[in-house]
Amino acid sequence: MSLTPVLLALVPVVALILGGSALKRLPGFTNAEFWSGAEKLAYFVLLPVLLFSSVADVSVAHVPLGRLAIGLIAPTAVVSILIIVLRRYVARDLPSFTSVLQGGVRFNTYIGLSISASLFGAEGSALAAIVAAILVPTVNIASSLGFEFLRTGPSSVVGIVRVVVTNPLVIGCAAGGLFNLTGAQVPGVLDSVLSPLATAALPIGLLCVGAGLRRFPLRAHVAAMVNSTVAKLIVLPALTLLVLILLEVPTTPALVAMIFQSIATASSGYVMARQLGGNSELMAALIAVQTILMLLTLPVVLLVSQAALGA
Repeated sequence: MSLTPVLLALVPVVALILGGSALKRLPGFTNAEFWSGAEKLAYFVLLPVLLFSSVADVSVAHVPLGRLAIGLIAPTAVVSILIIVLRRYVARDLPSFTSVLQGGVRFNTYIGLSISASLFGAEGSALAAIVAAILVPTVNIASSLGFEFLRTGPSSVVGIVRVVVTNPLVIGCAAGGLFNLTGAQVPGVLDSVLSPLATAALPIGLLCVGAGLRRFPLRAHVAAMVNSTVAKLIVLPALTLLVLILLEVPTTPALVAMIFQSIATASSGYVMARQLGGNSELMAALIAVQTILMLLTLPVVLLVSQAALGA
């Protein structure tokens, strides 16, 4: 893999994100309710359908699921624990700490799926669905643990479990996994319904990412943004690459894993911060800054990863 295919894979992602940002400024598209509805459609319907379809049909016979899972979960857990232990130093208050944690481990599923498919075709889409199935519950548990520090009462394990099991992406992946275990093929009639919905997930999702980018007071949160962004775009990818090499995960699954661990934080983190008492202003800033910086760091990470993996 040279730099050219990586940059070409980023072109549609950047174009759709910029397109969403531009559309929101045009007459007829400025209504916040329109974009909120589109975001809900993508997150609660289209993306779960895409994940279900991908996981239901993927062949896992040649995918080292155990090693891949360890290579994803272990680095994410280490970064989460470090941010939690150092919470008094990475942010000036607890609400800001929760946003630093989210920004340090969450990932934008739309971007990850799109880049994986662009670089590796159908195999990339299938592997991306597997990686998402592993990471979505992991990062939701980590994020939920962060918000537990804002509680004045006792911690709620039930609450954390509820956040994870009701996540539409988790449901889509789990349903696809269960169907995959049956060994059956998705019926043609059902596939004819699911296929166009799955196809619409990424373009609509990326347009919503662009529309969701907000202006932010940079000076108010410089230290927290630096801490979270370094954790997400540098520390997490470096740890992940090290573990993947030690576990001898094959090149293509490892590179797809590196894509997800090296992309910007999820736009849904803003909603989570706003609903659960986090610093939503800081979260909006992190989403915007990481999305921009990712365009510079991701090609470097992938080229270094390819060389380190011996591809």
